[in-house]
Amino acid sequence: MTAFIESQFSYCSLIWMFHSRKLNKKINRVHERSLRIVYKDYDSSFEALLDIDNSFSIHHRNLQKLATEMFKVKNKLSPHFMHKVFPESHVPYNLRKDTYFKTKNIHSVHNGLDTLSYRGPKTWDLVPNNIKQSPNLNIFKAKIKTWRPTGCTCNICKTYIRNLGFI
Repeated sequence: MTAFIESQFSYCSLIWMFHSRKLNKKINRVHERSLRIVYKDYDSSFEALLDIDNSFSIHHRNLQKLATEMFKVKNKLSPHFMHKVFPESHVPYNLRKDTYFKTKNIHSVHNGLDTLSYRGPKTWDLVPNNIKQSPNLNIFKAKIKTWRPTGCTCNICKTYIRNLGFI
């Protein structure tokens, strides 16, 4: 049952992963219901069910898949058109933060922040170096499945503070 439900959400996830908070809540509810049915646990919280299942939310899995695509682009394992979506950064000198991919300047909050070309390099920067420096794709995939994305600034990951808004 879990494989059936999760496979529906993992199909073409890079295309639809930048959805609204409202849709993310619906996705999490379906995911939670499937976990409750599989484990016959109707009392635990969604986070506790994810721990029992030793899994992540669908959004965190999508971020892991995006990081995997970034690894493929960096190591020339992806199709050529992906290198145009994620161009390399060519800086002739060392900076404090080593960024491999060029990030686009966004002039509008509503246009560009939730695009693959913007979010990909931002997600890659969140991945720890011990995972980024994996020698091949299979080792990277094994390591990325244990990575819990923290520090993401996408609209879904932002937290809401009453009387202040999303930060």
